[in-house]
Amino acid sequence: MQIDIELAVIAIIAFVIIGVLLSVMILFTRAKLVSSAPCKILINNEDSLTKETPGGVTLLAALSANDIAVPSPCGGKATCKQCKVQVLKGSEEVLDVDKATFSPIEIKEGWRLSCQCKVKNDVTIHLPENLLSMKEFTAKVTNNANVATFIKELIIELPEGEAVEYRPGDYLQVHVPSYRTNTNDWKGTMDPKYFEDWEKYHLFDREIDFTSPHEEVIRAYSMASHPAEGNTLKFNIRIATPPFVKGELAKNIPWGICSSYTFALKPGDEVRFSGPYGESHMIEDESELIFLIGGAGSSFGRSHILDLFLTKKTKRKLTLWYGARSLKENIYQDDYEKLAKEFDNFEYKLVLSEPSEEDAKGGWPMDDPTKTNYLFKAFEEGQLKNMEEPENCLYYVCGPPLHNKSVMKLLDDYGVSREHIVLDDFGS
Repeated sequence: MQIDIELAVIAIIAFVIIGVLLSVMILFTRAKLVSSAPCKILINNEDSLTKETPGGVTLLAALSANDIAVPSPCGGKATCKQCKVQVLKGSEEVLDVDKATFSPIEIKEGWRLSCQCKVKNDVTIHLPENLLSMKEFTAKVTNNANVATFIKELIIELPEGEAVEYRPGDYLQVHVPSYRTNTNDWKGTMDPKYFEDWEKYHLFDREIDFTSPHEEVIRAYSMASHPAEGNTLKFNIRIATPPFVKGELAKNIPWGICSSYTFALKPGDEVRFSGPYGESHMIEDESELIFLIGGAGSSFGRSHILDLFLTKKTKRKLTLWYGARSLKENIYQDDYEKLAKEFDNFEYKLVLSEPSEEDAKGGWPMDDPTKTNYLFKAFEEGQLKNMEEPENCLYYVCGPPLHNKSVMKLLDDYGVSREHIVLDDFGS
């Protein structure tokens, strides 16, 4: 028995020693292969645009640190595929994610995803002129109240004399500093009617610490405001919690860095932004419009729809299908009901996936599949299957990943081509 214990102790010690040696070797190899010595980034062959960065960081981070805001809605996870940069010299390495993003000809031309491209030596790149003129600015929070249980409407005000020229469908990037917060502190900007679910899932009194050094974190959010609202900008932001495992929050998975940061903001706080960016703009023709919006996709829907009716006075027929869990989760209902009364060419269709007991007692039609359902099913039942030429309409889609996936498959099943769909999807 004594011998077995001694052998077990020896095995454990040997395992620890091997682990330490491997760690030392990895760190030594990394130090040799990935130098942190300063590297130069020559932009568009203009010496005046040359930037300097420590080696080993991503090209995206290096450009951001030098106040060049390359669009990266997914926050550098290589899912949105928007941080495209042409590397002309200094990075011959081609990653699998690059091969999956670019054609062979584009690869030869040097196109890379800047969030994955490491700066290991001096590089020469080409950037579109519009990226060089993108601005960074700081704005003040004026309100940050919940508009649904897990969604806030962040409202910011630009300084007097400053303006951001944007189009509906654009987004801004939020630059996240190091911070620490406790979810109890968020109650101050939250209506007590939303406390119940937070308490049910034990989401209060959670310490969130992002104070350790890291590359700058950037996340993108679509604007809920429309250009006529001037210096006031609005966003709908959903909190990203760790997943639940057996009814409890997973312990080793962090909360969303940017959503937690924005949920902690209070009136008077200042926030750093860059942009605007965006490709999900309005196609200006006479096509009938159908918006299929879920959850925090409400930002995208509101910006487009209010601009179309209040500013452009559109004559196009537009139907909005909006999906929420319950009436408590419905966002911008007053705006849309007002539009529906004022404009004959606008229809507002609300769908609830999980109406509450209060909703049912209040008369919500629980057995109507066009009102109580998943949104894509309600849309098919209430409109799509009765349309003679659905392929001739224009569809604007935004919402959670499962919503987007379900809607896109449904439209494909009915023969709607991708050219007739504007999908606002940050690759989540």
